[in-house]
Parts: sequence; C-alpha cells; structure tokens
Amino acid sequence: MSRSRKRSAPADGDDQTEDSPESSPPRRASNKRRRTSDESSVPQDTFSDQDGRGSTPPSGVDSDEEEDEEILMHMTQALEARKERGELINEPAEYGILEEVQVINFMCHKGFAFKLGPLINFICGKNGSGKSAILTAIILCLGGKASATNRGARLQNFIKEGEDHATILCKIKNQGENAYMPELYGATIQVERHIQRNGSSGFKLKSERGRVISTRKSDLEEICDHMMLQIENPLAVLSQDQARQFLSGSSPTEKYKFFMKGVQLEQLDQDYRLIEEQLDNISARIREREPDLKVLKDRHERAATKLAIAEKHEGMRSKLREQTRQLTWAQVAAKEDIRDEYLEEIRKTDERIVAARAKAEELDIVFQQSDQALSVAKEEYEAAKAEVDRLKAEKAEEKAQYEEIKKSCADAQAEQRQIGSHIKATEQNIAKRKEAISQEEHRLADLDGGGAARRIAERNLAEEAVMTLKQKQHEHSERRQSCVDDVARMQKLLDESAQAKKQEDARVSELENLIKSLKENRDSQDLALHRNMRVLLQAIQQERGFQERPVGPIAKHVRLLKPEWSAILETVFGKALAGFIVTSKRDETLLSSIMRRNGCGDLPIFITNHSPLDVESHLPDAHYQTILSALEIDHELVKKQLIIANQIEQSILIPDVFEATQILRNGGTPLPRVRRCYCLGQKIKEKGFMLSYRGGTVAQDPTHGWTKAPRMKTDVGENIRLQERTLEERKAERLRAEQEFSSARNRHLKAKQALKAHDNHTAELRIQVQKAEDRVEQLEDAIRDDHSESGKLEQLRQELRKAEDELKVHENSFEDSVAELDELKKKLRAARDKCDQVDDRIQSANGVAEKAKEAAQAASRKREYDLYEKNNAFAVTEEGQSDRGSLERRLKEIEDHVASFTEQARAVCERVNLPEGETYDSLKRKHEKLRAEYEKWKKQVGDPAELAAEASKCSKAFRKAEDDMQTLESLQEQLRRTLTNRKMRWERFRQHITARSRAGFIMKLSERGFRGKLHVDHVKKVMDIAVEPDITRRSGEGRSAKTLSGGEKSFSQICLLLSIWEAMGVPIRCLDEFDVFMDAVNRNTSVKLLIDGARHSTSGQFILISPGTQSDIPIADDVNRVE
Repeated sequence: MSRSRKRSAPADGDDQTEDSPESSPPRRASNKRRRTSDESSVPQDTFSDQDGRGSTPPSGVDSDEEEDEEILMHMTQALEARKERGELINEPAEYGILEEVQVINFMCHKGFAFKLGPLINFICGKNGSGKSAILTAIILCLGGKASATNRGARLQNFIKEGEDHATILCKIKNQGENAYMPELYGATIQVERHIQRNGSSGFKLKSERGRVISTRKSDLEEICDHMMLQIENPLAVLSQDQARQFLSGSSPTEKYKFFMKGVQLEQLDQDYRLIEEQLDNISARIREREPDLKVLKDRHERAATKLAIAEKHEGMRSKLREQTRQLTWAQVAAKEDIRDEYLEEIRKTDERIVAARAKAEELDIVFQQSDQALSVAKEEYEAAKAEVDRLKAEKAEEKAQYEEIKKSCADAQAEQRQIGSHIKATEQNIAKRKEAISQEEHRLADLDGGGAARRIAERNLAEEAVMTLKQKQHEHSERRQSCVDDVARMQKLLDESAQAKKQEDARVSELENLIKSLKENRDSQDLALHRNMRVLLQAIQQERGFQERPVGPIAKHVRLLKPEWSAILETVFGKALAGFIVTSKRDETLLSSIMRRNGCGDLPIFITNHSPLDVESHLPDAHYQTILSALEIDHELVKKQLIIANQIEQSILIPDVFEATQILRNGGTPLPRVRRCYCLGQKIKEKGFMLSYRGGTVAQDPTHGWTKAPRMKTDVGENIRLQERTLEERKAERLRAEQEFSSARNRHLKAKQALKAHDNHTAELRIQVQKAEDRVEQLEDAIRDDHSESGKLEQLRQELRKAEDELKVHENSFEDSVAELDELKKKLRAARDKCDQVDDRIQSANGVAEKAKEAAQAASRKREYDLYEKNNAFAVTEEGQSDRGSLERRLKEIEDHVASFTEQARAVCERVNLPEGETYDSLKRKHEKLRAEYEKWKKQVGDPAELAAEASKCSKAFRKAEDDMQTLESLQEQLRRTLTNRKMRWERFRQHITARSRAGFIMKLSERGFRGKLHVDHVKKVMDIAVEPDITRRSGEGRSAKTLSGGEKSFSQICLLLSIWEAMGVPIRCLDEFDVFMDAVNRNTSVKLLIDGARHSTSGQFILISPGTQSDIPIADDVNRVE
C-alpha cells in the first residue's frame, strides 16, 4: 500500500480534542514516498495511483485452483534468492517509527518510560504488569479511539484509579529526506495526549526541543498519513484480544476480513462503491434533464424567430438609441461647460494670488528693509541726542566753572585794592608807634634800673609760647575735618559693602531656589512662561474658529544649544518667548480674546506669514557664532519672527568682552552683516555686555541676565550644572562681598577711633594753651605791680607789634592776591575758550541730531507706509485664497455633478460626439419626436429590446442547460472509464498481494521444516491455512488448523501474520502475547521466526509483547528487550 493513503478518522465521543489556532503548523503538500518491499514495488506502482480510488471487484472466480501459479512461483523464488544473497536485512527507518513511549497515571502505571529500539522490541512481563498498556497508549496517543483498543469504552477508563488525569507521550523519529517539516519539528516529533476525568482530552504536537507546534488533531492525522502510521489497522497493531482472536480463534471468514482490512483492500472497495453510486446519480440526473432541455430548446427557437422579425426595423431603433446617447451626453457637456467656467475663474484667481503673493513678498522685503533702516535711524538719533545732552551737560559744567572763575577774579581785585590801602595805613601807624616808644623808653630808663625790662622780656617769651600752642591747636583743629571726612567716607563704604553683601545673599538664594525648582520641576516650562499658560493652551486646542492654529508659545519651539548663554538670551528675547504667532488679523483678534478670558492678556501676539526669508545672504562670516546658530528652532514662523524682531542672524556671541571689542573695531571698519555682539561677564557670567555700532564707534552697554527659571528648551541636566557653576561663582562673590564688608567695618571703626583720639588731643592742647595764657597773665600782673608807671610803654610796644604783624599779613596777602589774580585771569581766558568750543560743538551736534531726528521720522513714516502696504498685500492674498476656496467648493459640487452625470451616462453608453451646433434642448425636441414615432410602431410590432432580452435569456438558459448536460455526460464517461481501469488494477493488486502473502507464508513455515499453503477464496471471502508439520509425509495438502496442536497452531498463525505484514508494508507492527498458548519449543521457534522475519523486513519496527521473561529472548544488537 502507498504511505500517502489518507486515513478516515471520524471522531467518537471519547475523542474530544482542543482545536486551537495558537500553534498549528502551516499546511504543505507532504513529500510522501511509497514504502514497499522490493518484490512488490513493480506491481504496487502498477495498481495504485495518487488518487487512491478503486471500484468493487468483479464477481469472477479467484480460488486457489484458479490462482496464477506462475506469479506465486516467481515471488517464492525471488524471496528465496534474496534470502540466500542476504539482501533481506532490515535497516532502521529514518522516520515514522517510535523512539519512546511515556505514560503518567495511565491504567496501572503511575509513571513509566519505554525506550524503544528502531527494529525489534520485546516487552516481557507477567500478567497484570502493564505490558498491554503500552500498545493501548500508542493507539490513543496517535489519535486512535478508545473503542479501537478493546480495553475500554471511554477515555476516562484509562486513568489510573485515584487520579484525575492521565498523560501519554510518544516520540516519533523524524529524520531523512522524507521527514515531516523538519525545519519546524526537528529530528523528533513529540505527540502528547492529556486525558481528564471529566472526559475531555487534548493533543499537543511538540518539536524536538519541547516547543508546542500545534494542538489540533487534524495536524496529528496529517503526520500519521505522511508516515503511514495505521494505528487503527487491526493487523498493524494487534491488541491482546485481537491477537488472540486472529491467532487462535478466528474462522476463515474472519481471517479474510482481517486480511482485507489489513491490506486496505476493504477501504478501496468502499471507495469504489461510492464512485458507482455517484455514477448512478449522474445517470439519473441526465435522464431527468433531457425533457427540460427539449423545452428550453423550443423556447429558444421561438424567441429567435420573433427577434429576427423585429430586427427588420432596427434602423429607427438605432437612431433612437443614438439620439438617447447624444441627449445623455449633452447633459454632461452642459455641466462640463459650467465646470470649465469655474476652472477658468480659478485660474485667473490663482494668477491674482500669485501676483499678490509676489507683491506681498516684495513688500515684506521692503518692510524688513524699512524696519532695519528705522532701527538704524533710531539708534543714530538716540546716539546724536545723547551726544547733544552730553555736550549741554559739559557746557553747563564749563559755564559754571567760568562764572566761578570770573567771580573769583573780581573778588581778588577788590581784595587787592583793599589790602593796598591797609598796607599804607599800617605803615603810617608803625612809624608813629616807633616814635612814641622811643620817647617812652628814654623816659622809663631814667626811672628804673632794668627790672621792669626783664619782666617784660619774660612776658614776651610767655606770649610767644601761647602763640606757638595756639598755632598747634589751630593746625590740630584743621585736621579734625579730615578725620570727620574719613569717618563719613568709611560709613559710606560700610553702607555700600553691606548693600552689596545683601544683594549677593539675595542672588545666592535666588539661584538655590532656581536650582531646586529645576530639579523638582524638570517639565515646568509652561509655568516658567506664565502661570496660566496650561489653561490658555487647552483653550486654544479646544477652539475651532482659527483659520490656522496659532504657533506658540515661542519658547516651546526654541531649543538652546549653548546653555551658558541662557541668562543673556532670555533677557534679549524678553516677553517674546511667551508670545504666540498668527497669520491673519482675524486669528489675532480671536487669540487676543481667548488670552483675556484666561488671564493671559499681557502676552504678546505677532502677525506674520509663510513667505520665506532670505537668511543666508544676511549671515555674517561663518567664523562667528550667531544667536541663530546657537538655537534649534523647529518652526519656520518662529524662526522668521525672531529674525525680524531680534535680528538673531546678525547678532554674534563672543564670551570675552575685550576680544569682542577688538573684533568689532576691525581697524575702524564695521564688521559686515553684524548689528550687535553679546558678551559674558568676566566674573559673573549672567551679567554681560552688549556691543553695538553707535556714531561710527563701538558702544558698550551692560546687560543684566535673566534671574528666573529658563523658558527656552534646553538640556535640563546641563542647565542645572550651569546654574550650579553660577551659584559657586556667586558664592565666591558673596564671600568677597562679606570680606569687603568686614574690611569696611574695621576701617570705619579705626576712623571713629582716630576721630576720638583727635578730640582727646584737642582737649589736651586746650589745657596747655590755658596754662600758657595764665602764665602770661601772671607776668602782666607783676609788670603792672612793679611798673605801674611803665604801662604806657608796654601799651605802645604792643600796638607796634600788632601794627607790624598786621603789615606783614597785609604784605603777604597782597603778594598772594597778585599771584592768585594772575592765575585766575589765565583760567578765565581758558574757561571762556572752552565755553566757545562747547558752543560750537553743541551747535554742530544739534544739527546732526536734528537731521537724525528727521531721518528717523522719515524712516518711521516709511515703515508705517510699508507695513500698511504689506498688510494690504497679504490681505489681498488672503481674500484671493478665500475666493479660491469658495470657487473650489463650488467647483467640487460641479465636478461631483459632472462625475454623477458621467457615471449615469456611461451606464447608458460610452461617450459620443455631439453634432455641431446642437444643444441639449434641440436634441431633446428631436428625441421626443422620434420617440413618439417609435412608440407608435412598437405598439404594432412589439418592443425589440424586450424581444432581444427574451431571446438572449432563452439562449443563455438553453446553452447553459446544454453545457451542463454535456458536462454530466463527460463526467459520467470519465468516471466509467476510470472505474473500469480501477477494477482491473484492483484485481491485479489483489492477485499480487495475495500471491506475496502465500509466498511469505510458505517461506516462514519452511523456517521450522513445515509445509503448507495459504488458501484464499475471494468469491467466498474466506482465508485459511493448511500446514503439514511432518515434512516426511508425501502429501502436500497439509492439515487444517483445527487438527494442529496448540504450539503448531500458534506458530502457523505467526507465520501467517508475518507474511501479511510483509505484504502490508506498514512501518510499525505491534503484537500482544503472541506466544500465550505455545510451549517452550514453539515459543523459542516463534521468537526466532519473528526476529528473522523482522530482520528480513524493510525499514519496519516491531513491538512484540510476551508473558515470558527476557531469558526467552536471544541477545542481539537489533533486539531491544524490556521487562
């Protein structure tokens, strides 16, 4: 038999499987090879084909007497010759045999694994040891029904007592070129069946590594078909009861039935009977359809005759159809004319839009130039105005200084004249006093011998001492103001250092809070922009009235690539980072109202358009990094707005301010395409500078960095590290401020101590002066007592000294006034010259400022005009786009109508050309006139369309019925020929397989010296054996099985089974308790016979169960013994 034979496996109630789609291997056309012995290969190829179909054999005589003895002799001789040559050596099959059987909670086994050899396996053991459970497990695991085992009616009967489930596992060899899906299953296919106490069961098909491939029983059946595992074949797997029935108690009729089932001839017979029934059904259908076919033919001929008559008037009908087609397509043409008008209008609108957009782009460029010119003019005007203010302040200072010098000159001249008159009067007074003293001395000398003169001399010395002390006191008093000034200066320095320390403390706290906020709120960009930003964004998202959804906030589209510039650039952009961008005034109005409703009315809104900017031509040298290159902007409108508002493409970044100053000076020539430069602070990076060109020179302005949470997107971790570095710098600055505060406090304390020491020394000098003055008073009292008469002389001398001192003072003052007046005159001339120069410069600067103001006003007016023109141009573009949208919507409606009319027209016919000059109305009038004439004719003759439809319908029905009849007749003839051929081949196959079984039976009997025959009568459906154990008897007829002893009968039956197995060609052959009724001699002979028969088989695996022991089985490499 062919190994590709498809088995029929109807499901029983005990074969409930779980068909799940979770792991079913892909279906494929299995490469199934035919597995036969060498002797039967030729006839088998002749008597079987891929269909596997056959027919019921004929009832011709096929008894032993009529058997083809030539075939029997040929096969017997071939078997003997091959046996002598030693060719009948069984080789392990590459696939389709069992490697191992495992059972858990199955029948009497708690858990056991049976390792099987590839060729011959003997399972020995006493009765009740569970030998037969192996065959039962194999049948159930490979898809067999419970009833096929003869050991139980339901699956639950096979579960070990006391357990709620059982498991069976069979490992099937899967190697060689004919292996079944080796890429999926590997070298071994594991079939696992689970049985539950509730009666349910399921299969699992696993790969060699244990991965579940499928759980469907149909996949298991396909594997069994591919490997020819005929588990339910009664002769392939003989259970204990079947073995006993076949080997011991079967009648010739039962043997015949076993034989026909075993070689699958019975299945072929059933298939052929089905074909015969199908042939009978086809013949009946043909007989039933013949009258209907005749009726259809008559109806077809009558309809064709009527149509032939109507076709004589086809001209009018054709003309009517032509007009109908023209009229149909005339409606389409009318709609297409309307569509073409809209297309032309849209084309003109597109031209207007293109022109307006081009004009808007030109005006946008003009506006940008005007905006840049206005910025330059404003800067120049501010610079000129600042220069005028500076010169006016300088003039005020020079004027005040000139007036002060002038007043000083007048005062000096008046003072000089007054000093001159004082000198003259003092000189006259001195001359008078000297004359009076001389006269008084002469008079006193005559009165006293010199005592009064001595006391006068002491008094004079005491007065000089008083004058010296007073001079010291005066000089010391003058130094007190310096001490007071030092205290005031140190107090101011202390206050300034205290304020600086307070500011640094506050900045450090701000940075610490900022770093803490960055660490805790890494995604709090919305809060950094505005406290209500999230609410605003939700409102914008829910609003459906925008022509184009606003872009923003701007910071969400800007990523800072250089975190060290964060503080400076955040200040540069200011509130713009929290702003939004729209493309129309309508959207700006709508967005503004939404902002006000959500508490964000202070956020800026910018209006721009999608026209591109020429940025490349405005970029500075690539050597310089610009703000634009330090940012990553993911939206073109944001990029465009920042370029227009902040000139980020022409603002460069240079960390060092001194380097930046040298670069911008550029030998006196401004850097091309550079408007400004931003620098970092030397000590505090967040405090920087902005350098720009002002009045032809490089101007420097301080820039205070952003101190709040950053709003632009950046690397949060890097920003935190940057802020931490800034915090360290600030802490260092705070430490320096604390040191300066401590130093100022110490210096202030020292200044106060110096002032206190000065005041103490002042008190000491006051005491010394008081003592010196007391001494002078004592001497003067003595002089008055001793020389009461000499009072006049002393008075004259005092007056003289006073007059001399006064003269000396006046002379010194006069000299000083002369020198001071000369110097003041020089300063006055110089101050007057400076005032004249400042006036000239102020006049020139006023002229420059006035021109700059006029230029700025003109630039502002031009910018306003250009902005107005630009907005008007964009408004015209938007109006054009709105008009185009309306036209497109109307065009879409017209095109839908055209498409609908065209579709309806094509349902009538393909497009036709309309006569020149014809319209829908004219064609409709002609069509109605012709239609009336045609209706009048149709009433007389009939509708040709209906006649043609009826004729076509009758023709199609007749042709279809005729084709169906021919198909059935062809199928009947083909099946008849096939069935006849199959019958012949079936007979030949039966003849050859019977002859092979006979020859094999004779050969097996000869192993023990027996003679005998296998009698098969296919007419009476009987099979029996005749055996002669005594080879010395001349008669070759032999004895019937009933006359044989028990051992001889068992041996003969085993010979019969082996011969039929050889004819079957199945890969796995199982036999349970083959030697149950044999004595020792017949058992040994039967074992030897089974081993030799297995060795002479072709790629077969034998599983034999014996109630004996292992000692009854000879030891060999190809024999596997399990007890």
